[in-house]
Amino acid sequence: MVQNYVGVSRGAQITGVAVCSLMLTWLSFGFRLYVRCGILKFLGREDWITVAAMIIFSIFCALCLQLSSYGLGAHMENIAGSAFVPGFKIVFVCELLYVVSTTVTKLSIAAYFLRLSSKRYQRVTIYLTTAVVLILSTMYFFFLIFQCNPPPAFWNRYSPDGGRAYDAYCLTGDTLAGITFAHCAMSAITDWIFGILPIFFVWKMQMNPRTKWSVVLILSLGFFASTATIVRIAYIQKLRETYDYSWEGINLAKWSMIEPAIAITAMNIATLRPMFKNVLNFASKRFDSAADIEEAKRPSGESRTATIRTRNSVSAKEYSVEFAELLGLARVGVTTHISAGGGNQPEKDSLRKRFTLRKSLTKSSQKNESQTELNSVPSPLSFSDGIDWTGGIKATTVVTHDVS
Repeated sequence: MVQNYVGVSRGAQITGVAVCSLMLTWLSFGFRLYVRCGILKFLGREDWITVAAMIIFSIFCALCLQLSSYGLGAHMENIAGSAFVPGFKIVFVCELLYVVSTTVTKLSIAAYFLRLSSKRYQRVTIYLTTAVVLILSTMYFFFLIFQCNPPPAFWNRYSPDGGRAYDAYCLTGDTLAGITFAHCAMSAITDWIFGILPIFFVWKMQMNPRTKWSVVLILSLGFFASTATIVRIAYIQKLRETYDYSWEGINLAKWSMIEPAIAITAMNIATLRPMFKNVLNFASKRFDSAADIEEAKRPSGESRTATIRTRNSVSAKEYSVEFAELLGLARVGVTTHISAGGGNQPEKDSLRKRFTLRKSLTKSSQKNESQTELNSVPSPLSFSDGIDWTGGIKATTVVTHDVS
């Protein structure tokens, strides 16, 4: 790659940030595909939107890497005159790709949260936030395109004729910075909204507090993308105070890559909880061991079913159909066998099958109700089938559960 500048340059910083950003995003995306295809066996619309975000972000990083050869990170006075026009063309495209990349990333987060939401106010919040992102990002996108009239004046300002071959006009730095600040503020606020919303997903759910906060943490990682947005505001302000754009602009370029990289990585990690479930199960064995000791001290007639349900399951009224599956939460099943004492073993087995009572909490039901199935309940007349009833009726309840 031809070097179009002389002297000192900070272009290596761009290379380091771009490579690290691409590695983090694609590695986390690979794990996401493993969870979706290998564990959950499906791909949703949010996954395809994420694919689009990854492609756009990768192109954006590739162009930023190319900018370093045109003098990004070097002083303006040390850059060859022939490099300004192609260099600023790439800057122009990078500005547009940054807006598209962050917007598509937020759309992917919104689509995933819509799949997890169960309340009307949650869906309304997501739709309103998405609408704000789309409207303001579209306005900012076209603002960047037409910041100079005609648009080619943006990169022709540093051509040999200084862009004077035609009547051109570009917005002042103050106007450009003000509109950019507004877009950054919108981006930060929407990051905060998407970071706080997961708290309301699990606020009223009956589940282990450790599980509840792990769900909140893994879904709210996108909140940290707002940090990069705020840092960008500081460098935008600094850039408007100088004419050495290539030297000072490298900081803005770095944080423009870091912001979507954090958002995309956090978005991918938010889907990985089913993969982490084994690790969480291992940690939860300590709690289960303590609970088993406590259970042994209870009176024999006291049931532990309610305790298990409170600790390891969630109320079906409080989450959508796919919520538990997508986040690897526990499901509880209860099976009760009723048998009569006395008689021979084949007769006992036959009666046990006829009196099988199954109660299960099914994920396919939106109602907070148990489904009950009673198979072949005999009439009182059928009791005269030679079975010895003197031993009484025995009920055996088996509780199976997964620990989140």
